Amino acid sequence: MRVKTLGVLVMTALSVFILFYWLTDGTRREAAAKDLETAQLAYGKIVFANDPTNTSSAGCARCHGKDGQGGPVPNDPNHAIAPDLHGSRVASRLKVNADYVHLVVSYGGVVVSGNVNSPMPAWSTEVGGPLTVQQINAVVALVESWAANAKPATAVENTVAAGKQVFSSAGCTSCHGANLEGGIGPNLQGIGATLVTDLPTPPSGLDQMKKDYAADPRAFLEKWIRDSSTNYNGGTATGMPPHPTQAVSDSEMKALITFLLDQKK
Repeated sequence: MRVKTLGVLVMTALSVFILFYWLTDGTRREAAAKDLETAQLAYGKIVFANDPTNTSSAGCARCHGKDGQGGPVPNDPNHAIAPDLHGSRVASRLKVNADYVHLVVSYGGVVVSGNVNSPMPAWSTEVGGPLTVQQINAVVALVESWAANAKPATAVENTVAAGKQVFSSAGCTSCHGANLEGGIGPNLQGIGATLVTDLPTPPSGLDQMKKDYAADPRAFLEKWIRDSSTNYNGGTATGMPPHPTQAVSDSEMKALITFLLDQKK
């Protein structure tokens, strides 16, 4: 009888334990996930840092600044500005493509600009870079955490100065140069006075481009910058990447075009 009673007590206790474990499983999982996230972000900061004494450090901070707030690229002060990773631009692009940061870190700035000579190199070991999957995942998690806390974009003044800032922050300098002198992309120093037709690959709609520029340079530039391939090359890539509103807002576009139209040599 005592054995039977003991057995009932043991089974009851076991049942209570299983029920308790089941009821609290979600909380434990959340805590474990939080601990994992915290550890990954901490490792991401190590990878991001510019610390020659730590073999896990990739030195991202050399270009993007200690806290990821941007700055000039070393040894290339006139042509490249590493973007602020806390701004709304990264957050906007993540809304378009949830893998945006992972793709850029893994395969380099060519993902954004189409420029194979982009100052932002590819970091994944898959393409000859120095970072492991774990390192890339950690630094991507860090950048995405910054983007998640980014303040909403505010309207940009429609001025030449503001447009020049957009030209830099939107990555235009990586193809067209900091002074619009050209590079992988054409020289834009006189685009406010005449249409630039010296393109690496002339689009099929070049005649229409000339007509549109003559009729309304501002409207033409917006069509070209937003989606040159669809608007002027029958859907075939032109080498000029598209810039949807998620990447360049309407107010940024207005200021950018104001800046470009001010370039008359």
